[in-house]
Amino acid sequence: MRSPRLNGARGAALLVAGAYCAARGVAYLPLGTRPDALPRGLELIANPPVTLEAWAVLWLIAGVVCVVMAFRRQDAVGWGALTFMMTAWGAAYLYGWIEALVLGIESREWLTATTYLGPAAMIGILSIWHTRRSRAA
Repeated sequence: MRSPRLNGARGAALLVAGAYCAARGVAYLPLGTRPDALPRGLELIANPPVTLEAWAVLWLIAGVVCVVMAFRRQDAVGWGALTFMMTAWGAAYLYGWIEALVLGIESREWLTATTYLGPAAMIGILSIWHTRRSRAA
């Protein structure tokens, strides 16, 4: 039986993505005390039935998917898992910021939103470009 082979630079990037997702997942596990107040964007997605702990598990699953797909030529599922999580969290923070803006409350959630949505958009654009280029070859 041959050992799995990393899918080049894309595979290496998915390994980094897997570590990123795992770190996010561990950060949201109930390992310590929970702050009294969460940013509004986080409140929006961390309420039952999907609790913060459930999101932690989803981040960890996305991390495992990224690592597994790092060794596969058809790696779209890994990129999809990563961008889904980043887009969901980015959209929640963006909504939280817009809500604060409308209510006249000072908020920097726009910054957190961009740290999720910016890379997710780049990954989406590069994935589309890569797919089209692969099909043309």
